[in-house]
Amino acid sequence: MVGDTEQAPGTADTRSLEELLEVLRISDRRESYERDIEEEQAAGRSVAVLVKSLSELPGISGLEALRASRRVVEMLTGARWHLMRQAREEGSSWTEVGKALGMSKQAAYDFYRRKLEQQDTSTEDFNAPRNRAALGDDANA
Repeated sequence: MVGDTEQAPGTADTRSLEELLEVLRISDRRESYERDIEEEQAAGRSVAVLVKSLSELPGISGLEALRASRRVVEMLTGARWHLMRQAREEGSSWTEVGKALGMSKQAAYDFYRRKLEQQDTSTEDFNAPRNRAALGDDANA
């Protein structure tokens, strides 16, 4: 069950992106039902159907949803970095990469460089030369 997936401290979250997004969807639905129940009660209307629908959703704590959100951001950040490398390998300039990301070329370059530096210090990566080559000589590349 989705609500039974809280992680022990210090353990890696190995759920797929789809599973993590489902946690966030359920959390959002729970919040929506809770808000609707409050509004309907304030208006003096029956909330039985809403309460039943809410009770049928798996329990998702705020902390679990927050952990899932953090992991989704980590996964998307990793994907962004690799897609930036791919775009650079295909000949895109840092200006084009920045524009695709809604940021300046310098911000895109700096993001890529920071992630590359973090990777260099945290892991042995057989793609390190390829990753560095995508950086180019400077942000004007």
